[in-house]
Amino acid sequence: MTGPTLEEDSSQGKKPRASKPKVKTGCLTCKARRVKCDETKPECLRCSNFGRKCGGYPSREESPPPKKPTHLGPRRLLSKAMQVGPSRSPSPSPMPLPTPAVSTIHSSLPAGVTFQDEREYQYFCHFRDHTSIEFSAGFEPTLWNVLVLQACDNASIRQLATATAALNLAMGSSQNMGEFEKDSHHQYALQQYGEALKGIREMVASGQDSIRIALISALLIFCFESLHNELGRGIVHIQSAVEMIVKRISDAPQSFYFPRVKTLGIRESSRIEDDLLTAFMRLDQPTLTLLGRREDTLVVSNRIFNVLFSQEHLEIPRGFATIGEARVYLEDIRWRVLSTGQPRQLLPGFQATNQDSSNMGFSGLTLKLKEWYESSGILNASSDQSIELAHWHDAFSALLNHAMSPAGDFIFIPAVTLHIQALSTGLLADGYFSLSGSEAITEASSSRAESRFPTIHAVLRLARRMIDHPNFTKGFVFDIGTIPSLVSIVMLCPERQLRWEALDVLKSMRPRKEAVWDSAIAAEEGQRFLEDKDRAAGLDMIDPDLLGSR
Repeated sequence: MTGPTLEEDSSQGKKPRASKPKVKTGCLTCKARRVKCDETKPECLRCSNFGRKCGGYPSREESPPPKKPTHLGPRRLLSKAMQVGPSRSPSPSPMPLPTPAVSTIHSSLPAGVTFQDEREYQYFCHFRDHTSIEFSAGFEPTLWNVLVLQACDNASIRQLATATAALNLAMGSSQNMGEFEKDSHHQYALQQYGEALKGIREMVASGQDSIRIALISALLIFCFESLHNELGRGIVHIQSAVEMIVKRISDAPQSFYFPRVKTLGIRESSRIEDDLLTAFMRLDQPTLTLLGRREDTLVVSNRIFNVLFSQEHLEIPRGFATIGEARVYLEDIRWRVLSTGQPRQLLPGFQATNQDSSNMGFSGLTLKLKEWYESSGILNASSDQSIELAHWHDAFSALLNHAMSPAGDFIFIPAVTLHIQALSTGLLADGYFSLSGSEAITEASSSRAESRFPTIHAVLRLARRMIDHPNFTKGFVFDIGTIPSLVSIVMLCPERQLRWEALDVLKSMRPRKEAVWDSAIAAEEGQRFLEDKDRAAGLDMIDPDLLGSR
């Protein structure tokens, strides 16, 4: 997808120059350009970052006496010249548009990364300091603010990153941003995205592309298209990337194997970075397979995990030292619970029908996932997985208790996310969701269903508390979090009241997106499903106002 370029309005009057003190310190190049110099010696970083030759510094005799230090406010995303764009209607005194502050937490930039202009640099900083944090949903953002940023020495990757940052700003829910400013971010995002795709096509045509650049490009394209509500396009790129990875690792899996515990991060000897492989493993789930599958093709999932780690059994320790460690062990259990079996009745290929994410049909998807699990006995009691999950909960209890305290508030969201995922996986492994399809309700099955009601209530209570947390992101996040757990309760829970409560929680997190899961679409499909189910049973609708009081 290509986008229009930014155009200047010839009717816009020339803006008077802002009043600023003259530049009297810094290197000769920055003084000549009248920009602030960071005064790094022997060459300033500003000149280096923009590919300019630093002119050095004047001698001590030539330097003016230093002024008293003044308080510096936060840097703005765009330079003042770019903050005021062409007005949509004539105005005698155009006002500068507010822009988000750029954090100064990270002072250094990856080696070799240069920028076309100040505007690209500012969007890059926003990706580094804000977008990467939002995408990570409370977990360590190493994939985004280390691996992706280091790859930005490639012009196309840098353009994809800045385009994603600009689109994230345009699609944000900030109350302080006007429609014109959002449109400016949007147009810049489309411009950069189009340039990036053009560069990628040229690299592929010339044979210069590498698997690393291809995979990082696929991740950023997926994020961009998801933000732009074009999930179908994003899924195509992710599916192609997964196919590429599986083809590479199947021939020599030992060359791509990496220790998942204690050595998380980037290893110099890895052929594909560990974080990159892990990111695609997290996307290579049954949901992605069903949504991205074309008609009459084999349904497979979890292939990266199965090739690299299916023979490796992780022994759960007595306690987890970090959230990242707990996540690795839980994912190992969850990926073993998920089946690669083929459902009896296949969901029509998503890409073969429509690429519009509004027609995804999450009700059909969830029920087909259930059929997938039933086809290989996943919904029958699995004592091994249940025992493993019990050990995981024991090892996780100290971290969870800390996250619930004021001192551990900074890990509250990732800790609760993992806890909800573990509880939902337990319901799946215990066969709880298989009770929803039972035509004959026996006393034993009814008692079994009621025994897990406290678990459902815990999931809903924790999800509400997490959504109310000030750091909870209601926009796009890269990894799958709690939406599938809530959708499973809506579609598969045998208790009517709990189904409607789960739908109410799902609605409260709109418009959050988690990878391929969209809370707004899932809530819409879930409500339609429950209304049809109640109508078929001749039941009255449940008043939504009664759900929040429980």
